[in-house]
Amino acid sequence: MIRKRTTQQDRTKDAGTVSWTSDVNYQVADPSETFNKNSRTVLEKALIFLVLICACAIIALVVTVAILSTKEDEKTSPPHPPYSLDPPLINTFFPASRLTQSLNQNVDPCEDFFEFACGTWMRKNVIPEDRSSLDMFGVLRDDVEVIEKIILEEVMSDEPAAVTKAKDLYKSCINASLIEDLGTTVVTPLLEELGGWPLLGNWTEADHTLTSLLVKLAKYNNKPIIDLYVYTDLKNSTVRILYIDQSSFGMPGRKYYLQGRDDVMVKAYEVLAKEIATELGADPTTVQNDVKEMVDLEFEIANISMADEDRRDSNALYNPMTIRQISQNFTPPAATRFDWLPYFQTIMNSSEVGVAITEEETVIVRAVPYFEKLFQVLEKYSHRTIANYLVWRMMQNRANNLPERFQDLLTKYNKVIYGTSTPRARWRRCASYVNSNMGLAVGRLFVREAFDEAAKADTLEMIGNLRGAFEELLESNTWMDEETRTLAREKAKFIQEKIGYEDYILDDKELNRLYENYTTNSVTYFDNVLHILNRANVDSLRRLREEVDKNEWYTAPATVNAYYNSVLNRIMFPAGILQPPFYSKSQPKSMNYGGIGVVIGHEITHGFDDRGRQYDKDGNLKQWWTSEVIDKFKGQAECIINQYGNFSVPEADGMKLNGINTQGENIADNGGLKQSYRAYRNWVKSRGAEEQPLPGVKYNHNQIFFINFAQIWCSNMRKENAINRILTGVHSPGRFRVIGTLQNSAEFTEAFNCPAMSYMSPKQRCSVW
Repeated sequence: MIRKRTTQQDRTKDAGTVSWTSDVNYQVADPSETFNKNSRTVLEKALIFLVLICACAIIALVVTVAILSTKEDEKTSPPHPPYSLDPPLINTFFPASRLTQSLNQNVDPCEDFFEFACGTWMRKNVIPEDRSSLDMFGVLRDDVEVIEKIILEEVMSDEPAAVTKAKDLYKSCINASLIEDLGTTVVTPLLEELGGWPLLGNWTEADHTLTSLLVKLAKYNNKPIIDLYVYTDLKNSTVRILYIDQSSFGMPGRKYYLQGRDDVMVKAYEVLAKEIATELGADPTTVQNDVKEMVDLEFEIANISMADEDRRDSNALYNPMTIRQISQNFTPPAATRFDWLPYFQTIMNSSEVGVAITEEETVIVRAVPYFEKLFQVLEKYSHRTIANYLVWRMMQNRANNLPERFQDLLTKYNKVIYGTSTPRARWRRCASYVNSNMGLAVGRLFVREAFDEAAKADTLEMIGNLRGAFEELLESNTWMDEETRTLAREKAKFIQEKIGYEDYILDDKELNRLYENYTTNSVTYFDNVLHILNRANVDSLRRLREEVDKNEWYTAPATVNAYYNSVLNRIMFPAGILQPPFYSKSQPKSMNYGGIGVVIGHEITHGFDDRGRQYDKDGNLKQWWTSEVIDKFKGQAECIINQYGNFSVPEADGMKLNGINTQGENIADNGGLKQSYRAYRNWVKSRGAEEQPLPGVKYNHNQIFFINFAQIWCSNMRKENAINRILTGVHSPGRFRVIGTLQNSAEFTEAFNCPAMSYMSPKQRCSVW
């Protein structure tokens, strides 16, 4: 079967997809487990040599720890026989040392388990200047980027055309000297295509209409003020449909604009716009007023946009209208020079997309209050200001593709917004960019070099065990009636899983077909970027009339994350996350269940959180719970909302978490931990014996399960990053993903024998699943 590549836009516009972690970018502790042993490069051999040296040091450390630990008189499990030598003893030392070296054993685990599990890690791991935070995910992502760099720079005589295209894209990105030589000349054709940028003086108002400018920007997947995209119909998950929604902003989120015009972050944003415009040739004497007016416009757009808290009800966001009805309901004043039907038709009927649209085409409007007010706001501003703002959004996004002086301007802005003081290394930015945009081609190389095929079978087995544990929890659920329980059991059984990668990426012919319309070169980076943006837009929109292929695998294998998709009712675990400390064949099961097992349970629970519960087993938006059960669920969820909403974040000067926006992830964290621990204990019961202890580790495997779970979230973050997470994030910071979840876990309290009313064992516990 011919598969079509699903674009980046398909992922980002997926109202039904949630991820395990929000960061976009862990340490592979034992490279011998992940790198292909055949035909190693010089660099790989050097790395192996270094690992062997480290291994000797670790063995000495573990032996020392083992001797010292026998002298300590603390709560431990009864003695066990020595750890098995199969697998080889050297492999057992890596997880043991990784576990113990992060602990702060001076802290009572019943009073602050995060500090107990991660205290030493936090003190030893200083946040790099180019990062706003540092966590275990970031460490693993850094290592994945190293692998990507190696495979993208490796010269191969015989490789698929798709891989060559990805390597050419990477080469053009890392060629800093040529990017400097070309300067800003690469921008000129783009600005001419857009009809100019008013603040540069190369614009004629008579030639400008809002419709034409939005269409031109959409060609490059840039869609300010009106976000038009194609996605699965939420109420009929076998077909696709058009959507329009409010768009993103120049700053990280809507709440940044609610701080007021004099806020230091808003001022930094305004300075960024002025300086980028000036670098591109704007008149310094007039640019200040131009930028002020376009930021004023963006403030008004932010104020009429729906808050994240109001966008959790999928039914409220599902408003089907024909284009004719849209034109009637959201009538643009003549002064705005915008017309809905030509807007849709010019984008969709273009020679590239080739989909015929009439005024009877149905579109899902996801932000009715926003569109009711949008044109009233636009009518207050001149065509010049509107055009300045729209082109600015394109130029802001492209500044990272221009010479280093533009990166310097972004770095100054990012210092205020994220707390970083230097940009990431160019090769890291380039490796990440290529993986984000040609991820299946990169994945072809990644899985052959760095993926242990045993992980697929092991993960599949664990998914089965986790699914069984969830069904057990359903049976013991006290707030769900039998009718709804039966349907929930059915939905859980219908959950589809995708693990590691799909085999078709190893087929040259099939992989080449996926990227047959891509044209990249190793020289002109800016042109490559524009081409990739255009392909993402075209490939997504032209799928409007295609049926949904529910077996399609679209996530880049070299991704350190996991996902649940509501409209596919699917859980996904790319190869990138199936690495230590989440998973390793050399780790005991307690660590694997405390790692990837919790991730699996988290994603399964997403199918039954405040958003996932709105979709049935076939992925259709439908009320399949009784009203009484929904009310009871909301009562259980309210406990989670209040618990997490009362956590104060010290790095953000005591700001409290947003319990509403983080509820889905918090429910999934709590359910995932409970499922995975139950699945682990079921596994132990089935084998008839406890696992043998890790050498040098005084904790039993029930305790190790919880320690490894917590250490996944070891992290340090800057004040700016903490504020950003609170204002825009759906995930709680790592500290509270540990503390909040374990406070609700009776199994944790039992494992560590925590006294009643200790901080980690409060009187009231929250439980949804």
